[in-house]
Amino acid sequence: MSKTIKYSLLLFAALLFLHVFPTDANANVLEKKRAIILFNEKVDRQLLEKYTVDVNYVFNELPAATVELTDAQKKLLEFYPGIHSIEYDKPVQKSAQRVEWGYKAIEADKRVPSTLTGKGVKVGILDSGVDTKHPDLQVAGGACLMTVLRIDGCKNSYNDDNGHGTHVAGVIAAKDNSIGVVGIAPNAQIYSVKVLDKLGEGTTSTMMAGVEWAIKNKMDIINISITSPYEDEYLHRMIKRAYDSGILVVAAAGNEGKPLTGELSSVQYPAKFPEVIAVSSVDENKSHGALASIGKEVELAAPGEKIYSTYPTTIRTNEPTGYKTLSGTSMASPYVVGLAALYKEKYPDMTNKHIRLLLQKNALDLGAPGKDDFYGYGLARTDKNAVDSAVALPYSTDGKGKITIDTSTAAARFTTYNVYRFDTLISKGVTASELTDYATKGSVQYYFHPVVNGKESSEFLSLRVDNPAPVLQDVALDKWYNRFITYLYHEGVMKGYSNGEIRPERSILRSEAAILLGGALGLDGTKKDTRFKDVTAAVSSSGYIESLAEAKIISGFPDGTFRPNEPVTRAEMAILIAKAYHIAGEQTGPFKDINSKVTGYEYINGLAAKKIISGFEDGTFRPSTAINRAGFAAFLAKTTNEQLR
Repeated sequence: MSKTIKYSLLLFAALLFLHVFPTDANANVLEKKRAIILFNEKVDRQLLEKYTVDVNYVFNELPAATVELTDAQKKLLEFYPGIHSIEYDKPVQKSAQRVEWGYKAIEADKRVPSTLTGKGVKVGILDSGVDTKHPDLQVAGGACLMTVLRIDGCKNSYNDDNGHGTHVAGVIAAKDNSIGVVGIAPNAQIYSVKVLDKLGEGTTSTMMAGVEWAIKNKMDIINISITSPYEDEYLHRMIKRAYDSGILVVAAAGNEGKPLTGELSSVQYPAKFPEVIAVSSVDENKSHGALASIGKEVELAAPGEKIYSTYPTTIRTNEPTGYKTLSGTSMASPYVVGLAALYKEKYPDMTNKHIRLLLQKNALDLGAPGKDDFYGYGLARTDKNAVDSAVALPYSTDGKGKITIDTSTAAARFTTYNVYRFDTLISKGVTASELTDYATKGSVQYYFHPVVNGKESSEFLSLRVDNPAPVLQDVALDKWYNRFITYLYHEGVMKGYSNGEIRPERSILRSEAAILLGGALGLDGTKKDTRFKDVTAAVSSSGYIESLAEAKIISGFPDGTFRPNEPVTRAEMAILIAKAYHIAGEQTGPFKDINSKVTGYEYINGLAAKKIISGFEDGTFRPSTAINRAGFAAFLAKTTNEQLR
């Protein structure tokens, strides 16, 4: 039975059920609820119009839509093959407890240079809005996203009718004038992205729409002093999209105190997502906030207790008009955002990921030595490193992808140093006076951090290399695999397809692996008949396949085939490279899923010992997983060029 017929019968049966049994017991089935539908490829608007009560909002950054539907409609749509999943909209809320010392605590008064104000940096504040008429704030723009819920929550556009968002805005960018308070980055461009109503409440939909707005409007940093106990896949996807687009995402860790018995963390979402800097709070004595959430996800701490800041002038309080004292991680998060704005102004070419790294390195360690569950890396602080533009690191390029950098200055100044390319650590514990790298056409950013007593310092030298060539149309310059593919291209090993594409993220086939490996070894690639019945002289890779077989590097299957169009697994890759380059096997290794029962385990361990291969963050190697062309290129490049390890 086809999917279409099956789907139609299910629809008919469900509609018949609702028609025949309109009882009180089924009243909840007919009650409409708000949900987010995620499609596999693109939003099917006709389907939504036909089988939902109403369509509230269609996202652009993800193939998703917020709709109103009944339980019965949800069950029916879940059978539609084009739909990935459906989740009911979840509530989120402001993260503050009712409760200007923080400026000095983070050493904003010691900023280097002292002229830094966050000028030119765009900061999106996802919250209850910002008071656009507050005399101590300058709002550059914004949007109200409460319309996503089809409710009247945008009467005053993105103005604040709750107070929370205005308080957050003041911590970040209150003007440096004669009134009120001064923000950490008073000249940053703040944008009010209203995703909470006057009660300080919103949903996953409003949050997703707010993050999407930040992406479209090219924010540099976004502050999310909003928390939810719910792990939402759709919101995570949107935040990941923002992070990958270059936005630094900072959020309040939450005000849940210590974890419940049996729980490891009380950090709330979205701060709990790995792309987000989760911020805990401290008081004036640098002690952990009594109610601040705790967990391994906490990355930084910042002032959050008894914070005096701006407040809507239309909301009366028992404090001076337009100001109020509040406590919580909601107040701590904007301190980190203000600091990040100063970092971005100081280092305009620095990416969100490297700014994040620098914030970690500059933090004042509190609590247990090193990163801990209460303070993370410690109290966030200003960057006091002097920008030494007089230090030059000469370089040359050969016009074919090779970059040679004279690092003698770094070696003399630091003795030992680590090298980053964009945000990726590419060389560790370096003492050499020259560095060789490979890249496609474009500007490549390098950072050289000194290592003192085994610890990397926040001090650094930077270099921007303008590389003239080559152009590889689908190999992005900032991708981790760019240097490995470019090296193989430079050596004439990896030439790509006839249309110029490399297709780095496509699974590599056995025939393609044979071509790359045979080319790297300098074997005869002339097309010829082979010992394998499914590889004749008509197959373009036949020459390399037979040459590799003659060298006893590859073998076929028991049925006499080679199966050239099957993908290569990570274990097969390890076996091929180890045999080809005579790398000795090891009985033990670093991966928890590799043991003597895994075919090729000794080769995997041997390559790991040579720092040619690496695993995943969870400590696994995943030997049965298909490897893509980029992964194979990386391992082959590191095998043939030790400088790339």
